[in-house]
Amino acid sequence: MREELIAQLNAWHEADEYEEIVSRIKEVPTPLIDEELAVHLGRALNNLGRYREALKWFNKAVDKGKKDPLWHFRVGYAHYYLDEYDQAIKAFKRANKLDPEDQDTIEFLEWSRSEKAALAAADEDSEDGEEAAEADSASDASPDADSDAAKETKH
Repeated sequence: MREELIAQLNAWHEADEYEEIVSRIKEVPTPLIDEELAVHLGRALNNLGRYREALKWFNKAVDKGKKDPLWHFRVGYAHYYLDEYDQAIKAFKRANKLDPEDQDTIEFLEWSRSEKAALAAADEDSEDGEEAAEADSASDASPDADSDAAKETKH
């Protein structure tokens, strides 16, 4: 019976029938969902864009996933789409260490690093803009401010 269930879950995955996987596994009482079923459920939830829920199920399979590059990839994938780039990078680095040839992992690791850098640059630009706005309002508040200094803060 167990083998039939796993075969059915894999067939649904191949057919992109992710809701079927979720529905079938959720028929199983939660305490009876073991690591293997948790990974199947997490994978289906990832494919449905339900990343936070997927992570909960992947966390149920931490012991099984420690040495599994695909498990780490799936965890990284969920974090990536949640814009949690530090966690994504950590997971993709671990997946890459376990399977250095996997091109999807390499690509997502690069994307995660790039997104993190872009986010940091945007935050830095935002902080610079806030400082400039504060300087503008300070110079507006004091009409005797040196005009050259006021010009400098605006640029």
